[in-house]
Amino acid sequence: MRSFNSIVVSLLIISAVIMINGYVQLNNSVVWGMDKANTYMREQMGGSMDTNQFNIMLQNFIDQLKWKGSILLSLSGILFITCIFSLLFKNSSRLN
Repeated sequence: MRSFNSIVVSLLIISAVIMINGYVQLNNSVVWGMDKANTYMREQMGGSMDTNQFNIMLQNFIDQLKWKGSILLSLSGILFITCIFSLLFKNSSRLN
């Protein structure tokens, strides 16, 4: 019984950390996408690029970070809620 609770609490902590990571990535996707686009332009293109190409590349970097943050946030949120419910129902069934 105690090992089940310790495993679920460990999963709860891991999912909370991943959820926070996903939220931060989703929240900062525009800033980090701009940094990635600027770095790519400096290193790969020598500092000059057509404006339309840069905007397309910037939008793709932002979309990539948004998708990654959304996936992390949603999957870890589902795991977080599942862990909470499993702790609640496992402990409440033991009281009966």
